[in-house]
Amino acid sequence: MRRDLFSIGEFSRMSRISIKALRHYDQEGILRAAHVDGQSGYRYYSSTQLPEANLVRMLRSLEMPLPDMRAFLREKDLAKREAMLDEHRERIRRRIAEYTYIISSIERLIEGKEKAMEREVVTRDVAEQPALGVRFQTSMMTMGEDFGKAFGTLFGFLGRTGMQPVGPPMTLYLDPEFTEDKINAEVCVPIEKPVPGGGGVESVTLSGGKFASTLHFGPYHEIGEAYQALTVWLRENALEPAGPFRETYLVGVGQVEDPAEYRTEVSCPIA
Repeated sequence: MRRDLFSIGEFSRMSRISIKALRHYDQEGILRAAHVDGQSGYRYYSSTQLPEANLVRMLRSLEMPLPDMRAFLREKDLAKREAMLDEHRERIRRRIAEYTYIISSIERLIEGKEKAMEREVVTRDVAEQPALGVRFQTSMMTMGEDFGKAFGTLFGFLGRTGMQPVGPPMTLYLDPEFTEDKINAEVCVPIEKPVPGGGGVESVTLSGGKFASTLHFGPYHEIGEAYQALTVWLRENALEPAGPFRETYLVGVGQVEDPAEYRTEVSCPIA
């Protein structure tokens, strides 16, 4: 064995990256082992890989997603690397802002300043509506970024084709049960008439019928209270959701600066 090669355990101690993480990074093409024994399958790393390992450890400490880490490490152009870091810095800034709002909400609850809000639930008939949509899978940890990309794809398509939505954007949550790790969602905008999609954008039809809905005023991290009120109302009226829950962004990102001014309708079809 070459003198500059170290076992995965030795390299783990040197790089301060766990053996489990090193195996995962190898599989993901982020930090490949320098040599893999053909008989035993043991991984070995070179001392020349330590600078890259240090970079991987720091990027991961900033919670950079693995696909972005892979792209960053493969990019050799320094200006492009700086642009990638700037993009991630902006994600961190948005996350800090979200955490600040959440902490403020928690403090109000602890201090007893947060009063229970009476939420009115109404029913109305909704007409079937042609729309354009982008389906994607996300998680509670990556929702902000994934929603941004999906809406970027959707509105980019609208910009290229010159189409105008005929109503506010919305999100449909497609899973019948809530999960934190795998959330299947579809962002949509209603349009005047059906048109072909493309580039990840699909032509869809939003179902019509009778809907129950309630309004949420404020940042998105507090929207769970609207779902709670709507679900309790359904139970009290012996009703069940007959399709995906929807969030319709009546006033949202890009329209006002203060998230306290966001206005979102939470609704679901009922039988």
